[in-house]
Parts: sequence; C-alpha cells; structure tokens
Amino acid sequence: MRSRLNGSTAPKNAFTEDYLALLNERDEPITAAEADSAGPWGIEDLPQGGHTVFRAGGDGPYAVFSRVELAQVAAAVLPGTGREKRYKLGRDEEAGRGYPITRFGETVGYVGLFDEDLVAALNVIDALLSSPNDFAWLLEAAGGLALQHVGRISMARAAAASR
Repeated sequence: MRSRLNGSTAPKNAFTEDYLALLNERDEPITAAEADSAGPWGIEDLPQGGHTVFRAGGDGPYAVFSRVELAQVAAAVLPGTGREKRYKLGRDEEAGRGYPITRFGETVGYVGLFDEDLVAALNVIDALLSSPNDFAWLLEAAGGLALQHVGRISMARAAAASR
C-alpha cells in the first residue's frame, strides 16, 4: 500500500485502512456517486498498444480503448455519469404537446415520442458544457480538421446573429 513519492516511501492514501473500513460500514452520502465519477481522469498510452483512462491517484485503469479519441471521449463523459440528472422525461403525455422534458422540475420542452435517449443525451451534453476540463477532452477527440470546420460554422452563425 506504499509507493515512492519524490524518492521517499509514502502511503497511497492519506487515510488509514482502519478509518476507511469504519466509514465503509456506513451508508454513502448522496454525493458519493458524483465524487466517484468526478475524476480527475487522465489518459496514457499503453506500451502494448491502446490507451488507458485512469483516475488520478486511482488503482489501475478504469477503461482501455484501442484508439486515443475513444479514451478522450470516455474521459469527457465519465464525470457526468455520476451527476444527478438535470433533465428528466415526464411519464405522462400532455394532449397536443407531447411528453414534458423538465430541468430542475421546470418544464423546458416537449417531445412527441417517449424518447429517453434524447433526455440521456441532453444530460451528457449538459455535463460537458458545465465542465471546461471535460469539454476539452471532447474537443481533443474531435481532431483538428473537425475543429476547423466547427470554427468556421460557429463564426458564420455568430456573424449572422449579430446582423
């Protein structure tokens, strides 16, 4: 349970095993899922090929991918997987409007079909937009050519909106 740090032997965890075992007997707080997925996440190339996604200070890889951009996407979305979902899909269709989509309990839109995948995607994007660090992983995964196109499209839309 010890590792070398700056030439000295240091524990891997600042808390004793006895203390952590005592805490593990309790129910986890409501923030535990978010803390578990928050990271920070890193990516390293593996000598045998592939790319690992790992939690800084964690034990071993969380995931391994064959392509670096897949590892970057995983590192981008992992923090949002433990967050409380901001968007929810109503179970009951409202006549003439569809199924309500709510954010923090307020109806923000409607969808004609019961589309849980749409709401899941809204939550993923919401998590990315809330964290510049995680969004940066996604941009890196997109690559230079895609970002050149995105930059041109975004600039044209901004110019058109300012007219």
